[in-house]
Amino acid sequence: MNKFVFIIFLALFLIKFPAFAADDFLVDYIDLKQVQKPLVNLEYNYENTKKIPIYLHIKETISTRDENIYEGMKLEFIVDKNVYDKGKLILKKGDIIEGKLKFIVTSGMNGIPYSLTVGDFIIKGISPNNLEDEYYKQGWDRGYIVYPLKWALTFLPPTGSLTNFIKGGHCKITPKDEIIINYYPNRNK
Repeated sequence: MNKFVFIIFLALFLIKFPAFAADDFLVDYIDLKQVQKPLVNLEYNYENTKKIPIYLHIKETISTRDENIYEGMKLEFIVDKNVYDKGKLILKKGDIIEGKLKFIVTSGMNGIPYSLTVGDFIIKGISPNNLEDEYYKQGWDRGYIVYPLKWALTFLPPTGSLTNFIKGGHCKITPKDEIIINYYPNRNK
């Protein structure tokens, strides 16, 4: 019994040891001046969760079919409705605000689609900590077709695996898409 416990302990140590070595390497050699720290809101008031929706649409269509899009790309959005807080006008209909294309996820095997995430909106007079500002959209998920087809073809051994090469659909965000981000005016109070 003691040999068994010792072997388990030794195996776990050998599995974990390279991870500890990698952590030490990263701490010693990473340039902390180039690492962008995330926004952290430590003073959030959980008692008041008042939120104000901001309705937007993108100015120009972006699509994963376009080879010129990239993560971090600046985008322009148009405000669809006036936004008020306690009777005070914050944003007018037609105002243009800036945001970024945060993530592009490429399509994968088994029908997994492309997806786009926009966020990091810059609105004058509103702190980024007071916004919940990500909009996510994905293309056509062909997994609903691929998986039944895969199981239907399983009785012929190699044919079920051929469905792995079916990729998901492209994604695009158009001016017709309604984007809603939430503004929390009391978050830092």
